[in-house]
Amino acid sequence: MKHLHFAILALGLLASTPVQAQGLSLYSSVSQEGREVSGASLAEPLSPEMWKATLAGRREKWLEMLGLSPLPKRTPLQATVTGVLERGDYVVERIHFQSLPGAHVAGNLYRPAKMTGRLPAVLYLCGHTKGKVNPTYQANPRWFGQHGYVALVLDPVQLGECQGMHHGTYRDGRWDWPSRGYTPAGTEVWNAMRALDYLQSRDDVDGEKMGVTGLSGGGAMSWFLGAADERVKVVVPVCQSGSIERMAVDRATDGHCDCAFWVNYYRWCWPDIGALIAPRAFLMASGSEDVLWRPSGYRDVAHRIRHQYAALGVPTKFDLTEDLTPHGYTPKLRQAIFTFFNTHLKGDPTPVQDDVTDFVEPEENLLVFGGKLPKDDTMMQMDARLVKAADVSMPASETQWQSHQKDALAKLRQTTFRNIPADPTPRLRDKLADGGTKTGDVYGTRVFDTGDGLTLAVKTRHLQTGPVPAPTVVFAIQDDARSTFTGGGASRPGLAPEFASAGVEVRNTGATSVGPGYLWTLRRAYPLLGHTLPERQVHDLLAGASLMRQEPATGPLALYGKGGTATLAIYAAILDSNISEIILDAPPETHTNPETAEFLGVLRIGDLPQNLALLYPRPITFVGKIPPAYEWMSQVYEKLGAGDRVRVIRSVRDWTPFAQ
Repeated sequence: MKHLHFAILALGLLASTPVQAQGLSLYSSVSQEGREVSGASLAEPLSPEMWKATLAGRREKWLEMLGLSPLPKRTPLQATVTGVLERGDYVVERIHFQSLPGAHVAGNLYRPAKMTGRLPAVLYLCGHTKGKVNPTYQANPRWFGQHGYVALVLDPVQLGECQGMHHGTYRDGRWDWPSRGYTPAGTEVWNAMRALDYLQSRDDVDGEKMGVTGLSGGGAMSWFLGAADERVKVVVPVCQSGSIERMAVDRATDGHCDCAFWVNYYRWCWPDIGALIAPRAFLMASGSEDVLWRPSGYRDVAHRIRHQYAALGVPTKFDLTEDLTPHGYTPKLRQAIFTFFNTHLKGDPTPVQDDVTDFVEPEENLLVFGGKLPKDDTMMQMDARLVKAADVSMPASETQWQSHQKDALAKLRQTTFRNIPADPTPRLRDKLADGGTKTGDVYGTRVFDTGDGLTLAVKTRHLQTGPVPAPTVVFAIQDDARSTFTGGGASRPGLAPEFASAGVEVRNTGATSVGPGYLWTLRRAYPLLGHTLPERQVHDLLAGASLMRQEPATGPLALYGKGGTATLAIYAAILDSNISEIILDAPPETHTNPETAEFLGVLRIGDLPQNLALLYPRPITFVGKIPPAYEWMSQVYEKLGAGDRVRVIRSVRDWTPFAQ
């Protein structure tokens, strides 16, 4: 038996390894998809008629991807000025307001000492340093305040005197954020929108002449706010312009926290955002030596946006200015920015010759709260306040539940699983016989290609003398599986011998396992492509199940999942109505737990128990016990007269197909 084991091992390795090596690596696959997303973005400019007809729909999609659809209620700002600094030709006001009740936003407002009527306003958004007290973030709004503008500079979330968090998946393991459909970019944009509300409420501001600019993270927010809010008439992002392709290929997501990106359900790239800013005045300012935002990315983006402005008949309202510099300002960039604002908010195109001053205000003079932040601040809860989780109620009737099923599945298909094809059947690359044993077990491998360029495998096991066609249980290989030999190795459930099984080496298992060196990057890069790693694993599981369904010896297909793979099984079964039933062993109970597999915006449709109930009336079997959270699902089945279709078995070996 020992010699047979090693013979089978050698046969499997010799047969499968060279074939599977022909597929792309996960990094190459992500890079290829990044190119596809960027290549399709505004590949041709929209005609004026198409631009106008699609504007409202595109803006609504953008707000959705920021987690701002629907927009929150505009509650009273409670704006307060806590102090004023007189500085000769300009004045600094220390202010704070509440973007939502209890969510305090702190800022400094710079304005001329002598006011003559309403002035144009500039909202200045900071990058990720100390916020408004940073010398750079003092100097720029101060220039505006000295040159006839009202300029408001805000602290970003988690920095300066603004509380909250923007380092979710970057540093703090908040993998529930993608499932919530939340990005801190949404919080930043909402805070900025409320800042525009505040500026418009002031007697010294011309609310029809407002612009936005900012460096680094503030540059990204300038893009995002400009696309979200048409009140902004001039948009000037600095050193935060690029492409999805470069983010994927350069692995540049490693250098950015979560607020640099949106939840990319619709696979947009920066030109799509630029098309929402058009035809308003728009200047991209970049440093050609910026390792985070390379010229090959931002120049191509600028080229595409420039064509859109030309198509709309306003070519002079868009421009790109750059300098030979790393991430940051230069006098050339600043003077181009100041000239652009003067041109489009004041009607004065005279080139600006002066620059910011070297004066640095002591930090303590600019603090709004005097070093004591509000203890009751609610900015930390923005992930739940901005994006509302679905409230799925217990059905009153089968008709009502069927209506919900239809609606929920449509929503899942439109967003969370938008990029999984309706027919996931892959191309079979090879079919290998791994061997058998004296007990009658027969092992095999099906090698297939995914639509995004990976080569994966299904590890099968059936009894040579078993029934044909045989009931077959399909499962995903566990992420930490050391080996998938002999039908899936330790990941294979211990079924009774008469039932066949098929273990799908979903990506990041088996030959495509990446390990910690790329896994964090992969999980953060996939949402830029409209995916998550677990969503791609569901795609792979569906492909493997579809492949097995084509086998003449395959009978009814059930899905099995244990722990993390139970989540994959749940969503694969929801998406594939041909799955006869599902077997779950210790499934996670909620997507609000950061340790549960992430799926883009899934909590907007339902949590795991509510989504599992979408399988009604298909059978659901739990191994060991029903976790407490899933009692809700059991009650749905009971209420609809299908309580007997929810079963509990002692072990997987006790499973038999549900008798119809």
